[in-house]
Amino acid sequence: MLARIVYTINWFNIASIFYLIASDFGENIAMLGIISASFLIGVGLFQVPAGVIAAKHGARKIAIYGIMIASSAAFVTGLASDTTQITILRFLVGIGMACFFGPSVILVSRYLGKESEGLGIGLLNSAHALGGILGLFGWVILAGTLGWRATLILSGGLGIATAIMLGIALIKDEDEIQKKFRIKISHVLETLFNKSLIILGFTLLGFQAGSSMILTFGVFYFVDHLKINPLEAGLIGSLSLIVALLSSPLFGRIYDKIGNAKKLLFISGILSAVSMIGFATDSLYVIIISVIITGFFLSAGFVIVYAKAKEINKSQPHYQTLAVSYVNGISLFGVFWIPVLFSIIVNRLGYEIAWLLGGLAVILLVLPVLKLK
Repeated sequence: MLARIVYTINWFNIASIFYLIASDFGENIAMLGIISASFLIGVGLFQVPAGVIAAKHGARKIAIYGIMIASSAAFVTGLASDTTQITILRFLVGIGMACFFGPSVILVSRYLGKESEGLGIGLLNSAHALGGILGLFGWVILAGTLGWRATLILSGGLGIATAIMLGIALIKDEDEIQKKFRIKISHVLETLFNKSLIILGFTLLGFQAGSSMILTFGVFYFVDHLKINPLEAGLIGSLSLIVALLSSPLFGRIYDKIGNAKKLLFISGILSAVSMIGFATDSLYVIIISVIITGFFLSAGFVIVYAKAKEINKSQPHYQTLAVSYVNGISLFGVFWIPVLFSIIVNRLGYEIAWLLGGLAVILLVLPVLKLK
């Protein structure tokens, strides 16, 4: 969970300090869209390869390698001399994070036991929320004092330290040292063509799209359009994650107790999309309420989808990491176009239309969950 916190700092800190990067390199919101898309392609494209490798070599080892790759690339980003280098390095950060995510879900579930898998994933999502709060709000404060380069070097260094800690602390499991296990292509294809996993992936894409728009563009929107100072913008932008910090374990426990992923995901998706439309009002008070409500219901989507994906592949435990990574990969690789499209709409039609269309997109993307068995 500590590694997950630092992992998420390195996920979100670029968005919160981009106004400084844009100033240094003479860029605008379009470059933020490109950098974000590069990262999402990396983290989305490598989910399945990471899941297959974890099936063979174990979740522990791949989680450690993933954190080390992501953190090293984040560290070097602080030394970049132009936005092209930042774009490439963010792609590498995404690859490392792809390697860490699926194994982390499996490891936390394994440590907490079968009756608390939803709670475990909820706690992991809370760690994600806490890291996001630090990345969006804390890094605004640090960047204002130390400069954006020093803050990226700091977050990368913290990540490298957590990779070393994982190597020392994580328990070696039997799966990892089982030399007789061989990956079977038929089992891999069975996972990749599982209808329920595909539906979960597209449903998660809806939640991922909503989260991406708010957390990528929220702070910049408050500073650029509403003319709020960066410190207040970072605080407002992190409200959705503050709420998720508390709501993620709650939804995890609800799923452990009652199940019914279809109903929970559909209701949460629609409510989060409707509340997100409040961003189009240009009223700060309405936007703050929208951020809080959206954060509450978006957290449900992430927790329940991951728990359900792991449950679907429980008959083949070696491929549970692949199942979780695959669902996450569909959503992350599918969402890479959202930042680019959002920034284009902003430049041509304004923020109000961009937020309205964003809420509509979330609704359309969540609808496939109605076909989930």
